[in-house]
Amino acid sequence: MRTAALIAACLAALAGGESRAQASLLAELSLHDPVTGAVTVADDGEPVRLRVRLTDPVTGLPPRGVELLGWVRAVAPDNPGCERAAQNYRATRRTPVGSVDLNGILLATFNRDATLSVIDPKLNLYSSNMVAAHRLDMEPGAVAVSPRQMSAYVADPGTGTIAKARLTGPDRTILAEGLGGIASMVAVSSGDLWIGDDAGRLARLGPDGRTIDEIIVGAGRLVVQTPLDNENDRVAAYVPEGAALLLDGVTGHPVLSTAFSAPITDVTIVGEDGLLAVLKNSPVAEMRYADAPDAPIAIPLGTSFERIATGPDARIALAFTPGDSIVALIDLALGRVVQSLELTGATISEVTFTDNAAFILSHDGGFLGAVDLATVALGKPAILRKIDLGAKTERPGTGDGLLVPLFPSPQVIAVEPRFQTGWLVGEVASTVEMPPMDSIRLRGGVPQSVHVVDRSFQEIETGVFETVWAFDAGERELILTTYSGQLSTCVPFHVRGEVEQLALIPVRLTPQTTTAPVAGQPFDLAFHVTGQDETALPVSGLTLVMPSMMSGWVGEAVATADDAGVLRARVTFPHEGPFVVQPVDLPAGLALRSALILQAGSERKDQ
Repeated sequence: MRTAALIAACLAALAGGESRAQASLLAELSLHDPVTGAVTVADDGEPVRLRVRLTDPVTGLPPRGVELLGWVRAVAPDNPGCERAAQNYRATRRTPVGSVDLNGILLATFNRDATLSVIDPKLNLYSSNMVAAHRLDMEPGAVAVSPRQMSAYVADPGTGTIAKARLTGPDRTILAEGLGGIASMVAVSSGDLWIGDDAGRLARLGPDGRTIDEIIVGAGRLVVQTPLDNENDRVAAYVPEGAALLLDGVTGHPVLSTAFSAPITDVTIVGEDGLLAVLKNSPVAEMRYADAPDAPIAIPLGTSFERIATGPDARIALAFTPGDSIVALIDLALGRVVQSLELTGATISEVTFTDNAAFILSHDGGFLGAVDLATVALGKPAILRKIDLGAKTERPGTGDGLLVPLFPSPQVIAVEPRFQTGWLVGEVASTVEMPPMDSIRLRGGVPQSVHVVDRSFQEIETGVFETVWAFDAGERELILTTYSGQLSTCVPFHVRGEVEQLALIPVRLTPQTTTAPVAGQPFDLAFHVTGQDETALPVSGLTLVMPSMMSGWVGEAVATADDAGVLRARVTFPHEGPFVVQPVDLPAGLALRSALILQAGSERKDQ
């Protein structure tokens, strides 16, 4: 019995040791250019792609089903250890002050005064929750946001110009020019842009602005759309006359090319191979599938609608008209309307879906209506659960973007532009006569549309995760962990400052005299220009400026090198006190690290 117990204990110990070994993961960090993907270095304030490769040290294979969490902090001697930092985050879901949190979402808000605000909801209780802001050069005709590039894109239809605004900071560049009348624009997970123009042309632009594809879909204004589901990379393009195209937004491979039987007012993507359209001034919706593009499925609606939307599971669709009060709920499997709703004393602003609910926003009604999709069935009355938003306001102009789902979270953001507030509402929000308890202040202007940007690490292949952000210069370390605690590690990396970026040598002025200047008397200044190893560098001459630190006096002098290489200049300081001596014409490749400070006194003494 004693031997059996000992064997059992050994086996348990071995099993426990194996479990602990399998629970730990190895992490390798590499830095890449966000546009080209080439391996690079991180520069101060410049976006860089962080790529983390995880490996199971026991098998040597990448782990499956891991959700990676990370944040970046400055390297400091008083930092808590990696395991403690990771444990603290798992317990509190908060990163230390001063770190860059790479978990969760940002909100890119385009405002009515041609500005862009980038909001971090985790900073909502601080004096400001904005991490970046842009004043755009024009009122955008079309906008798109790419989490892959951490950039927002704004189009000027008049000039055919697309500007790229970084979500990580204030920089903007011109991505493309001369594209004609840009009508609509979307971004896909690869970072590419799909653009529709007024002539029915569909163009695909890479992250560098290079045109990859051009397709003629039809005649007229081309509208491009993507589905609500972020994991579905389909892109739909259609013109009002009825020509439509469904394609894979990453590969550009066409999935469905069709023409609806009549002019259309809106199209929605159904799953990965279908399009559903509402016909203009017609009480009929029409479905087309890739396996039978010329065999339409007509869905009677009872009345005409202008808009249509479907959820991520492609089971229920909603037909509606902004400014009207009727909503038709369509069961796509049955191909018919199974329920309808009519708002009382209110009209519809826009609708959206989460996985389990449909939401109807009414600004002039002052509420958000939620429909449990599990209750949508033929023969059952439709139940609309109302969530009061606190005030009735005027219905915004046409366009979407004020009711946004937060996939994969079962929540939506309902935006009230007048109050610059986004209300967070869940699928199971209760019906009470008060606004939701959670909200986000959308500072920076009156919101016109809100886009959700997830800056968390995204798994691009098994065990490989990426995200993009910009960091301040200095020594940094990426802290990584997982919800289950399989990983608790720090990966150091360096962010180059301006001096390093320009390959400059930091120098300082080192005095070669032992006496101090006397106010009002000539002083022979002698010094070397020295590098980091304190060796003198050969400099033939310098122009010096010498401002007083106590008055407005500023002197100038020219220093010339003698035969021994010592720079010499004769200066006279007008009064006592400290003076700064600094060169204005250092040779190319040198950068002043610290100036020389001289203390002028009333009598001569050794320095």
